[in-house]
Amino acid sequence: QTRNPPILPCLQRMTPHSYSNNINGLHCAYNDQVDGMKEFGSKNKDSLAHLLHAFFDYWAWRHDYSNQVASIRVGGCVSKSSKEWTRRVGNERHLICIEDPFEITHDLGRVVDHRSIGVLRDEFVRAAKLMREHADPFDLLFKKYVDGEDK
Repeated sequence: QTRNPPILPCLQRMTPHSYSNNINGLHCAYNDQVDGMKEFGSKNKDSLAHLLHAFFDYWAWRHDYSNQVASIRVGGCVSKSSKEWTRRVGNERHLICIEDPFEITHDLGRVVDHRSIGVLRDEFVRAAKLMREHADPFDLLFKKYVDGEDK
């Protein structure tokens, strides 16, 4: 969550936690009273197109893949070094790090390899450029990906 004002609540940061349970040895706790959050995000007046462009722009050019971990739990980023995800361990590469919001030692992006991260980042760049350069980019945005076609 990087928008200001925010669009979505960070359920794990909201207190009190209305849901709390141990599942397979993991403590899961968050605010699950979503009926009271219907108006959350209403102060943000950005259009859907602007929000989508900001998402692609962030992942194309602004996210620091070498040093940052996307964390739903905190509603932002934490450092790779704080999680000790700075080097490859076996097949775990940590090229794009996404913290599991409950099993916080688990990197959901750990299995992404060099080819996949290249494709993913190329698609973020392509989408950000399309959103910036075309008044109606959606047909182009959702065009089927063909490896090497746009290079």
